[in-house]
Amino acid sequence: MEIKRNGKKVVALLCSLIMIFAFAVPNFAANSSTTKTVYVDVEKNITGQNVIQEPVKVVLDENKTIADATKEAVGANRVRIRSTQYGNYIEAFKDDTSNFEYPFKAILSELTDGIVFRTDIPNQPIVNEEGWLAEKEYNGISGWMFTVDNTMVDANNVYYTGDTKLSDLPDNAVTRWEYSMAVGCDIGLEGYLPNGTLNEWGYYNWNTEPTPPFFNTRVDKSELIRKMADHENKNSAEYLEAMKVLRDLTTEEYTQADVDEIADSL
Repeated sequence: MEIKRNGKKVVALLCSLIMIFAFAVPNFAANSSTTKTVYVDVEKNITGQNVIQEPVKVVLDENKTIADATKEAVGANRVRIRSTQYGNYIEAFKDDTSNFEYPFKAILSELTDGIVFRTDIPNQPIVNEEGWLAEKEYNGISGWMFTVDNTMVDANNVYYTGDTKLSDLPDNAVTRWEYSMAVGCDIGLEGYLPNGTLNEWGYYNWNTEPTPPFFNTRVDKSELIRKMADHENKNSAEYLEAMKVLRDLTTEEYTQADVDEIADSL
């Protein structure tokens, strides 16, 4: 009888261990995560000056966001992310921008009756942050915009935001940050501009129809940015030529085929 009881104890112990293992395996699977590879760069081409962040590859947990990937790319102390009721967005990158001649000041002044350059509107201030390139510097509507693979919306026509998860991006997606002083019109995109008047609370009134881009020669530089990030020799002639194209705001002298060919050379 004693032998039988011990046998039952062994069987019971084995069954318990099997059950514990069976429950543990799904937990391990649930805790596993998938990484996502994206590419990031930060440009201020409207100033005619060097990029703030050269193209870089970022590999993060797919549950991280575009804002997280941007912070990983440039460094946490070189970007300022603001949290609002509408979500997180980038308001500034660490940078010392020297004086520059804004190439679209005349057309922007004409379209907005000069209101965006006025410094006497308390609720629409123009700031000057030393050591940072921030929103509302140089005029009242400037700020950072980004595209994902050269578009602002996903396949469902939903706008990407800083809170968009990497899992919702295409594989090897390129997040291209660009500084704009005309809500995208000065980087080759359409945008909604102020109509030159103020509302009763002292804020801009905005047009209800988009303004076309100030130039129509914008090209998709996504593949160029990927190849630049992956290229090992950042001093090679091929890389320097690619950087020249990346910094070219209007790319008037290049076709999409030209840019693709330069990307293929890397």
